Amino acid sequence: MSWIAKALLLLAGFLALLALAWMVFLPSVVEHELRELTGFNVKVAVLTANPFTGRVVARGFVATNPSTYPKPGFIEVRVVRVDLSLFSLAFSDRIVVDDLDVDIDTVELVRRHDGHANAIDFASAFTVPAAASPAPALGKRTHYLVRKLHLRLDRLIVEDYTGSKSYEKSYDLHIDQSYSNVIDSRQLLSPEVVKSLHKFGLHHEVSELLPGDFGRALADAVGGAAQLGAKLQDALRETGDAAKGLIDKLDQSKKP
Repeated sequence: MSWIAKALLLLAGFLALLALAWMVFLPSVVEHELRELTGFNVKVAVLTANPFTGRVVARGFVATNPSTYPKPGFIEVRVVRVDLSLFSLAFSDRIVVDDLDVDIDTVELVRRHDGHANAIDFASAFTVPAAASPAPALGKRTHYLVRKLHLRLDRLIVEDYTGSKSYEKSYDLHIDQSYSNVIDSRQLLSPEVVKSLHKFGLHHEVSELLPGDFGRALADAVGGAAQLGAKLQDALRETGDAAKGLIDKLDQSKKP
């Protein structure tokens, strides 16, 4: 065997070991960084990232609340698949995701007695304070674009400990929705999703358990659906009363 062939074999073996080490140590690195950043306990069963294709796959992602919360449950994700546009990372001022598939088993929204909510606390760890962030330039493009998004969410649990009595309710939502060209989280509130949330009796107070504009948009959407439902019920009741009155008049006119 020539020295070139031996060198190629050694290089191939080294690259294989490097790839294996990347796959083995990447989950623990991400877990540590997320714990340090958010204060939540994060576990990832499998995490792979291909820097040449832009594909990232995470399986068995679980985040649990800090000990200051009355219950540990927060979020359980079966799998997340991301196909990033590498061109956008290098030459654009926004991140472009060609395809994103998110399969969530359970989201547990918990609000402590002092008003702190786990989802808001978790999201705030990734938010730059307003005083530290520069003013956006006029006409600046969106920070991200997801060309294709497939979202599944099976179960939502809401727990509130701010009142004299704790409140807990579970919703088997089984949401399965596809979206295109997503540039804002509020686009996730499609009419089908809002209808499903309202059908399960999800109240507008959920805005106090979710971060920022998304929580407010969800409250407006669910509250709007509730008002629309009430108006429809009133209209149907008035129509029924009018029809009943008309039938009574017709019956009376038939009598001799």
